[in-house]
This record gives sequence, C-alpha cells and structure tokens, in this order.
Amino acid sequence: MLNNVFKNNRLRKAYDTIHTSFWFVPCVIILIILSLCAALVWLDSTTELEKVTWLDFLYHSDGAITRSLLTTIAGSLMTVVSITFSITMVALTNASSQFGHRLLRSFMNDQNTQIVLGTFTAIFLYCLVLVRVTYNFEQGNHLPGLAIGGAMLLTLLSIFLLIYFIHHVAINLQADTVIEKIYCQLQLNIEHIFSEQIDNESVKGCKELVLASLKSRFGLIKSRHSGYVQAINYSHLVELIATQNQCMELLIRPGDFVTRNMVVIKCSGDLSNESQQQLLSCIILGSKRTPIQDPEFAIMQLVEIALRALSPSINDSFSAIACVDKLSSTLSNLTRQTFPKGIACHTDREVRLVFKVASFKDLANTAYDQIRQNARCNLAVQLRLLEGLTRIAEQASTQEHWKLISNQKEMLESDLQKQELTGNDKAVTGQHLNDLNSLIFAAKVHD
Repeated sequence: MLNNVFKNNRLRKAYDTIHTSFWFVPCVIILIILSLCAALVWLDSTTELEKVTWLDFLYHSDGAITRSLLTTIAGSLMTVVSITFSITMVALTNASSQFGHRLLRSFMNDQNTQIVLGTFTAIFLYCLVLVRVTYNFEQGNHLPGLAIGGAMLLTLLSIFLLIYFIHHVAINLQADTVIEKIYCQLQLNIEHIFSEQIDNESVKGCKELVLASLKSRFGLIKSRHSGYVQAINYSHLVELIATQNQCMELLIRPGDFVTRNMVVIKCSGDLSNESQQQLLSCIILGSKRTPIQDPEFAIMQLVEIALRALSPSINDSFSAIACVDKLSSTLSNLTRQTFPKGIACHTDREVRLVFKVASFKDLANTAYDQIRQNARCNLAVQLRLLEGLTRIAEQASTQEHWKLISNQKEMLESDLQKQELTGNDKAVTGQHLNDLNSLIFAAKVHD
C-alpha cells in the first residue's frame, strides 16, 4: 500500500486544474471583497459611528458627490482591469512564442497575477455595489462611512498593485527567471513523486517472481479511452487486486500516451468486465501531460526552452546554456536519489502490483538527447554539455551512471569530430574531453 496521498489523485488533478486557471482565485477574491462590503455596510447601519466628530467627512458628505466619486473610481478601475488583462495576454503570447506553449502553464500558475486580476475586478464591483447603497443611506441623512472609507483604501491599494504588477510581469518574462522557476518546480516534483512511490514498498518483494508468474498464465486488460496518463491511483489499484487474490503488471506510467484498446494491465487471471472497469478507473487520462506524477514533465519544459533558444529564429545560446546548467544540476542530484523499484504490496505484505517507474537513464536521456542533437553547430552549448557530464561524473556512483555518461560523451565527441575546430576552440574542447575521460578511466580502475 502506497502513501495515502495516492488515494486522492482525482482531487489532485482537480486542484492542479484550478491552480493553473485564471478564474478560481479571482472569484474567491471577489467573494471576499463583496463580503467585506456587506459587513461594512451592516456596521454602518447598526452602529452610530456617524455621531463621531472626526468621521464627519465620511458620514455627512454630499451624497451626489460621493456617488460621483465612486462611479469615477469604478470606471477608472475598469480601465485598469482591461489594461491588466491586455498586459497578461501580451505576456502569455510572448511566452508562447519564445519559450513554447507548454510553458504557458507556468505563467498561468502564477498566483500573484491571479491575485492582482481578482483584486482589481473585486474593487470595481465593490464600488458599483456601494453606489447603490449610498442612495439608500442618503435617505437616512448619513452615508455608509466605513464602506466609503474602505473604497478609498482599496483604491489606494490598487495603485500600488498596478505598479507591482508591471514590475512582476517585467521580471517574469526574463528567460533566467522562467528557467529558475521551472528548475525549482522540477526539484520539488521529483522529490515528491519519488517519496510517494518509495513509501511502503515491499522490502523483501521480488519483482522477477511476479513477472515470471505472469508469463505462464495471464489476462489482458485494455484501455477503453485514449489520452495521456496524468495520474495512477496505485493504492486503490492494489486494494482491488488483493480482493481478486491476483497479481498484476501495470504496463504504463504517468506521462505515457494510451490509445483505445491498448493493453495497459497484465493480470494473473481472468476478470469480469465490471472488475476490469474498476481497475481502469484508477488510471486517470487527460488531453495533456501534467506534473502530478510525471517526473519528466518539468525536464521536458527546460528542454523545450533550450530547443527554442537554439532555433535559427531565436538563436539565444545563453538561454540554452542556462537550461543545460539546470538540467546538469538536476541529474547530479539524481545520482544521490533512491529510485523506486516499482513494487507495491497490500497489507498482507505480499507483492500485488509491479509497475513502471522512471530510471536515471530515462531522465538523463530526456534531458540531454534533444539538446545535443540540436546543438551540433553550436560549440558553446556542446562544451557546456561536456561540463555538465563532468559535474555528473564527479558524483556518479553506479554502473548505470557511468554507462550513461560514457554514451553521452561518445555521441558528443562524435559530433565535435565532424567540426573543423582550430586554435583555442580545439584546445578547449580537448581539455574538456580529457577531464571527462580521466574521471571515466578512474571509475573503471576503481571497479
């Protein structure tokens, strides 16, 4: 049985969808601001603050002038709202063209932007509601002073928010900022996903025994729909398998694309259509990949930025180098990471499920392959890839690590040999290759 958080993957998918939307946080802020308006109006109607001398300017002003002021504030805020949305759309358009449309998720996930948009819209509605309320209060010879004072304070807040928003957008559109945010999210995703899959794994379970048992007699369960695997409810899946007293092999993992009638589960016996549907309900499909359980997702985002930067239309080697640095740092950290074995057991500690997991080789090839292939004419990026491999080699500890490093080094070296390097370029390239070869040779001698 895996971590309890796996039981709520559908909730996590819903949360992920809401978290990357432009409507949820603004709607919450609108409800809060309108509730504040109602509370202040209620206090004005139930208390006698209008008798306080130093609050006369709020309670005993001219009603027509006050309504005119509130109308002016509302109109100005509506203009600010339209400008804010325009700036947001321009930022999203630029991000899509420069970094790739998959990076729009990171921009839409920015809560600061969501809060600013929601606050401006909420203050606009606050003023509209208050315009109607001031007319009612004027009949009682005093205005809702607290509510009017709140409108003034919120208007002052909106001025500072507009200044902050312009600054925030300018910072967020910088390539280094985008790359750093994705890198930090990548570290959190990998740590979270691996800890979930490792928790309560069977220490004594043998993956090979389960796979061997499925070779002699097995049934196949096919997908009823198509889409990307966004999350898998491993815990519930294991419970369902235990009730059938069977063991199964899950042939897909989060991030894979599943077609209709594709075999996704191999089980040790035949199951009814109802039981198969229950098992398939543990696999959440969608139209796109998400980072919920997919460790390759953020790696591919960094790779996409690098590929865009290497394209002839953008030709930004510095952004590509920054992506290589972050990816190399990630892979260096992964050399110390304990990878899950892909075995899940029930409360009886008997292995019930064998599933696919990400490996160091998979993640490293995802990080390096496409960048290396598209940087064959860019010596600066190729040298940084060699430096990254050197950093990884300094922390490598297993044969899997060294095999990956050797393979990537050989492919890079082959690409470099096809170029006519002279002078300092040739010397620098030779030095990088010598440094990496020395580490690989020392590892072989030590083994």
